[in-house]
Amino acid sequence: MSKTLLVSNAEAERLLKMGDCIAAMDEVLRDVSAGAITMLQRSMIHHKNGNILAGMPSTIDTKEITGSKVTIFPGPEARKNGTAQGIVPIFDTVTGSLIAIVGAECITTIRTAATSASATRLLAREDASVLGILGAGKLGRAHVEAISLIRPIKKVYIWDIVPEAVDAYCAEMTKAYPNITFIPCKTAKEAVVDADILCTVTKAQEPIVEGEWLKSGVHINAVGACSPVAREMATSVVQKARVYVDKTEAALRDGGDLVIPMNAGEWSADKVVGEVGEILLGKLEGRKTAEEITMFETVGIAVEDLASAYLIYQKAKEQGIGLEVEL
Repeated sequence: MSKTLLVSNAEAERLLKMGDCIAAMDEVLRDVSAGAITMLQRSMIHHKNGNILAGMPSTIDTKEITGSKVTIFPGPEARKNGTAQGIVPIFDTVTGSLIAIVGAECITTIRTAATSASATRLLAREDASVLGILGAGKLGRAHVEAISLIRPIKKVYIWDIVPEAVDAYCAEMTKAYPNITFIPCKTAKEAVVDADILCTVTKAQEPIVEGEWLKSGVHINAVGACSPVAREMATSVVQKARVYVDKTEAALRDGGDLVIPMNAGEWSADKVVGEVGEILLGKLEGRKTAEEITMFETVGIAVEDLASAYLIYQKAKEQGIGLEVEL
């Protein structure tokens, strides 16, 4: 009987490096647009205590693997106690064997920032050096790491709805990135107006970014609104930007930044320029001018988790990390 490699959350976090993950997300986005990926939309079961069981299945034909991130989005009690967990089981599509079960705690954060970096490398100005971050949590930290790997970031403006979170963020990140200046902001507008690259990673339900705040030539990674009834971008932002997505069907179903103005008749789906993977395939043009505003609407797609877990599995095998068991 074949063995299954178990990789813990702590081991996964040590193995999944941001630079490697950016390269993996380049490949994923290209494969998505080339039709080499099979995946289903996120499915969820809601529980009375607020916990949500979510499954995100996908297959990567070129690697002959299939699997699904299976996780609990925590309700109030589970969030407070830090007890919610997730895994990514990986199967070999040829033999049907379960080759690995990978702890998913770090995967969502790292692959989300890595995907933003992949899009940013294609859409932001080459000389972009000022980063605006809305949201001072894990994703806000990870996006500094990711974006600074592909652009010469010198200054970061940070805002969060919780002022104390901004102060803690600046103190921590200044130590981690001594060559970058971190500037705390009292309002979202302060963090937006001078940004060459803007990353929104909040749980906002209503718009926190207005079109009139945007600097000429800014690139936006709209990350936080992953529900058709929630958005971070005002309609004026979407109307001003050339909009790209990770997967068209997913963005037009779950991306509230697009769905809400579309349902209101204030914006239309044919305004989507295309998928960033199409740029990687050479089928689509990215940024055309230094002055235009570009926006990457991402809701997170299943294959990004599977590809990240498989990358962890490969590195674990190479380095002799993890525990092999017969199930």
